[in-house]
This record gives sequence, C-alpha cells and structure tokens, in this order.
Amino acid sequence: MADSVELAFRRAAGRLIDPDGRWLVAVSGGADSMALLHLLVRWFRDDRQRLVVAHLDHALRPESPADRKFVETQAAGLGLTAHTDRRDVNAARNRDESPEEAARRVRRAFLLETHRTAETDGIVTGHTLDDQAETVIFRLARGAGAAGLSGIDEAPGIFVRPLLGIEHETLVGWLRRRELEWVEDASNRDLRFDRNRVRRLVIPMLQETLNPRAARNLAQAAEALRDDAEFLDDLARKTFESISRTDRAGHLVLDARELAGLPPVIARRVALVALKQAGLDARRLGRKHVEALLDLAGPPGGREIHLPGKRLARRVRREIRFDRG
Repeated sequence: MADSVELAFRRAAGRLIDPDGRWLVAVSGGADSMALLHLLVRWFRDDRQRLVVAHLDHALRPESPADRKFVETQAAGLGLTAHTDRRDVNAARNRDESPEEAARRVRRAFLLETHRTAETDGIVTGHTLDDQAETVIFRLARGAGAAGLSGIDEAPGIFVRPLLGIEHETLVGWLRRRELEWVEDASNRDLRFDRNRVRRLVIPMLQETLNPRAARNLAQAAEALRDDAEFLDDLARKTFESISRTDRAGHLVLDARELAGLPPVIARRVALVALKQAGLDARRLGRKHVEALLDLAGPPGGREIHLPGKRLARRVRREIRFDRG
C-alpha cells in the first residue's frame, strides 16, 4: 500500500511526467535525489528503462569521486543507464560568479547536453518544498516582486520537479523506513554559502519563533502568487514586444517614453523582461536593477547604468539601448 510520500509524488508525477516518455533523472546522490530516483523507479515499475540517470562531479570536494561511484553503483543496481562526468567548476567559473552560481550553470549545461545525447523527453530534478521556501526568502530579501516570490516553477521548459510539495525531512524518513542509501554532502553545512545560511539558520529560526509550518506556508504563499504573476507576466511580455526592437547590430532597444508611461505594476515586469532579453542572468537581477532601468526611462537623456555581467543600458534621446560595458 502506498504511503503519503508516494501518493503525493504520484499526484505530481501524473501532472508532470508522461509515462510513455523517456526521462533523464538528475541524481547527486543526496537524500532528495535518491528519494526521487527510487520513487520514479516505483512509479514506472516494469517500464523503468524509460529512466536514465545523470550525475555530475563538480570537482569541488575530495569526496566527489566517491559520490560519483555511489550513483553509478546505485543506478546499475536498479538496472538503469548512468551518464556521469567530472567538470572542474572552479576552472570554469567566471570572474563575476560565486561558486554556487558557477556550479548551477555548469550543472545545467551538463544536464542539457546529456538530455540531448540520451534523447530523453525531459529532465526530472529533486527540488523539494524546502528549496521552494528558501528560494522565496532569497528573493524576498533581494526585493523581488510577485513574479519572483512565486518561487520555483514545477515545470519550466523541459525540467520537471515532482517533489516541490514534499519536505526534505519527510523524504529522509521515507528512505530510512525502506533502508535505502544516500550520501551526505559536507558542504551543505558550510555557512559560507548563502543557501546554507538560509537553510540552517533562517528557516529554523522562523519555525521555532513564528510558526512550525513556516516553510510549508512560504511554499503555499508562493503558489498563491503564481496565478496572478502568470497573468501579469503574459501582459508584460506582450507590452514589451510592442515597445522594443532590435537594431542592426543585434542590440535590444526600448522606447523610453512608452516604458515610462506604463502603470508601475506592468512597467516593473516589462523592465525585468527587457533585462533578461538583453542577456542578463535572471538569478543576479534584483529590484534595484529594475528600478534603475525605469529611472533611466524618465528624463533627461544622455545617461547610462551599469548592470551585472558587464552590461550597459544607455539613454539615447527617446530610446534605451543595451550593450556590453
């Protein structure tokens, strides 16, 4: 008989995962990803060959080769093909990137490459309710609006995240009851990393002093904001298309007066769309960048603002032009 974890997973998988498709499963070896792998194997039952395992060794920890071997052994024991690789994140790190940002970028590139090589229909990741709550806190602290506070999307493009409604500790308990193995990443306890501080200090403080269900309530608030945000974002994208163009050099150009004349709730979203279309990393954008662009849309001309990733936005008469700094 299926327990609450399996029932919750099946409800999400039924929405997100085509049982006739072929799926790449991102497996780090940690508790969340191992629970994801075993839940998928149970869900597909005798058709588990529709699952392919992907694991990336980031070359950041002495234990990482052992983690890679663990995932390969676990996949083989389940009768699954595993695509694994080692990529030196520190060597690939851009000058303006944190180690966390570089690791996410390199891992995403690896998953997309493996997805194409293995000819899968999508990529399944082990993001949990805890990841959702942490993301909401991050974005709130950085001044995000409703779109940012709507949190992690459960199905962005080819990625699907069927564990977003399940807490990490619940998954750990599920693994323990079934005597299933996973590896512990010691770097998850390192408080030098932003996400670890939120996970180990901020969330526990909220649960202890305000509400034991703080993480779940944050995730539910994000879900409640998502519907409104999706409607406004769709309107903003259409508005952006009507007030923007690309010049002969391939640079994005905005009509400054049109942007300045929009209602604030739409103007902020259009500005964010423009910043992303100009090539900026969405994870590095905050409210200050949006407000700076909106300020640039007002008089006078002849000004410029510097943006993350060595980008530049210049006010030239009635237009805002984006370029490399």
